[in-house]
Amino acid sequence: MAEARYIAPPIVVVGVLLLWLVLVRSLRWRRYNAIHSKYGPKWNNGQGIITPEEAQKIIHVAGLYDMPLLMNVALAFALFKTYGIPTISKLLAATKQLKSKETISRRYTDTEILIATWVSCPISGFLDLQASKEISEKGADAKPADDPRAMIALARVNYLHSRYKISNDDYLYTLSLFILEPMVWADRYAWRRLSPLEKEAGFIYWKEIGKRMGIREIPETIPELSAWSKKYEEMYMVPAQTNRDIGDTTVDELLAAVPNVLGLKSLGRRIAICLMDDIVRESMMYEKQHAYLSWLVDAMLKTTAFVQRWLMLPAFSPRSVVALDPKPKRTKEGECPRLHPEKFAARPWYRPQPTGLGYLRDKLLVAAGWFTEMPGPHLKSEGYRLEELGPLKFEDRAHEEVMKSAAELQGCPVAGPWSLEGRREKC
Repeated sequence: MAEARYIAPPIVVVGVLLLWLVLVRSLRWRRYNAIHSKYGPKWNNGQGIITPEEAQKIIHVAGLYDMPLLMNVALAFALFKTYGIPTISKLLAATKQLKSKETISRRYTDTEILIATWVSCPISGFLDLQASKEISEKGADAKPADDPRAMIALARVNYLHSRYKISNDDYLYTLSLFILEPMVWADRYAWRRLSPLEKEAGFIYWKEIGKRMGIREIPETIPELSAWSKKYEEMYMVPAQTNRDIGDTTVDELLAAVPNVLGLKSLGRRIAICLMDDIVRESMMYEKQHAYLSWLVDAMLKTTAFVQRWLMLPAFSPRSVVALDPKPKRTKEGECPRLHPEKFAARPWYRPQPTGLGYLRDKLLVAAGWFTEMPGPHLKSEGYRLEELGPLKFEDRAHEEVMKSAAELQGCPVAGPWSLEGRREKC
């Protein structure tokens, strides 16, 4: 006689589900509550002051733990949105860095690494906030930074930008999007909205970045910045062929890993267009998509947010494009210490060249379409140095200038493996 199967009573199933919901609820809000308990009273609804270094700690909760993918996409779309301004798209077209898959894939990767570095790594150069408060008092006599990568990255971007004629308004518009778009995307698609403290922290942090980039006339409040940004769009975001050209190559790069079968790549393009604001879409001369597709994309993203909020445990470790540990990974004797990203695009720039089982793994990833080709020296599999990032023609230029600028930006010396001295000792 067959044994009867045991079926858990409904009350047991309901009990387990309730316990899971309570566990998710308690863990998912843990970091949010902790950061607000720590800095909320100090900010005091705008009556107090938080420093840019403290602001960076606050934005890390959403950016590295609670919604890292969404925040990364928001920044990517912020950058994409600037391509709807003809003065910006014409400059990018003139550089020819977004004209072919060879140049755009590296340009996209380098840009993502540079921005992620100054977002994720401490802008003071010190892991301890108290240490960062002391450097302004000591100046040149201050001890070297624990982690100078953020300001090396920013100094490198400042150098690269200095090679081109860019108006302050175009700089300011780009900065405004890096402040405002994460708020917009969180409101629309995240499992929770950014709090007033987080929004203000984002403003304070990016305003400091703007100052260190030499951007002038930054509005003093979020509403003022939002009004300025909207007015700038209304005046200057107009259709232009260069907008469309840069938009097309960028979307193609973002969809490089999507197979061109069963209309998947075409669908991906249409979804990307659905995510654009009307003014951006019109400036890039894309057709408005069917309402049902826009509704479907919106519903899909909001369903994902619902599942994240109520059913999924939070991230227990930070998620960043760059490694957060400032110490270099072990290198062979005599090798220059280099960095590798924590994630890779379809064309895997800076991915270590695999061996053994890793080679088979990467072969399978290429066969599956995750990567378009195998890592190797042609994609700089040895890794990157921050002072080398950017267009190929600038790779070997201005390294000393960048390091000097980085030291000035963080207010203390650059030393260790990511300095030129550390590089020379190893190379």
